[in-house]
Amino acid sequence: MNRVLFHEALQTAMEDKENVILCRSILGTADVGRIAEETNRFCIRHFGSAAATALYVGFSVGASFGLELENGLRLFMKVHQPTSADTLTAISKSYLCAMSSVQKSLAEQGFPCPGVLLGPTEFGTGIATVDAFAAPGELKDAHSPEIRRAIARALARLITATEPHKGAEGLTHGRFCKSESLYPVPHNALFDFAKTSNGAAWIDAIAGQAKRTVNRIGGNTVLGHVDWSLKHFRFRDGEVAMVYDWDSLKLEDELNVLGIAAATYTTTWDIPVKITPSQEEAHAFALEYEQARGTRFSRDEWTKIAAAATYCMAYVARCEHALDAEGERYEGSFRQALASMTGEYYLQV
Repeated sequence: MNRVLFHEALQTAMEDKENVILCRSILGTADVGRIAEETNRFCIRHFGSAAATALYVGFSVGASFGLELENGLRLFMKVHQPTSADTLTAISKSYLCAMSSVQKSLAEQGFPCPGVLLGPTEFGTGIATVDAFAAPGELKDAHSPEIRRAIARALARLITATEPHKGAEGLTHGRFCKSESLYPVPHNALFDFAKTSNGAAWIDAIAGQAKRTVNRIGGNTVLGHVDWSLKHFRFRDGEVAMVYDWDSLKLEDELNVLGIAAATYTTTWDIPVKITPSQEEAHAFALEYEQARGTRFSRDEWTKIAAAATYCMAYVARCEHALDAEGERYEGSFRQALASMTGEYYLQV
């Protein structure tokens, strides 16, 4: 985004009706003036200066604002709406405090994540976290083997780095494949699986089989990032320079964390690339993680990784279907990848 006044950037974002829905679900309003005023009050209170320009505005699980303040400070602010513990996001102030503490420690140790400027703080009816605005390096295509390896190795490095923090008070357990229904409550207000079930039975059948396998095979709990996808990465000289979205840090089975990453590590809408990995690429990613991990997976563990990747792809396919039931954006989608899948699972192991 080119630098524009924060108010103007919000106004442009609200021209997208999906942003309006998301903004209301997170902030309780889509009134640009109210949002800008509340944000400026927050920045003045905590950083001594109002927003001058917007570096980024986006809405999904949270409302995210990259801002340069009048005093020159550049920050990234994300407002979260608390959610119940049995949802996919499971956002609470205690969780965000624990997450911010781990992120701060990782940054201090040299892991490529933004520094924390302000821990979880009330913002309207939500909770804001504020990081340093960090955008080193550049965006890259993860279909490149070099970039794929860098992302896989960074995940293995993260799992090692977070091991001492697994017992931190406030961390939440991921809900991957734990919901009583086939899918968890979707991650934002755009998706209503119940109202968009027509035509999705084939996706649900794939998801159901994969979920049963995931829940049948045991694993190893780690503190991992459960949205390890390209949209949260920047690179320099073929290595990971920055990783974002640290509210995706959850206590989760390592095999599920890897399956999710293998299914989505190529996914971004910020540059013109295919969002899905091929079956061969997804398997190669998992193999490169295994190599960086230093310990081989058993046959059962490989089966669970494959099933977790497949279930993740089915969930994303259902999200796509909820917004595009007629298939106008089918080409290159997760639906197309699943429909053309060879074998029982997306990873052929």
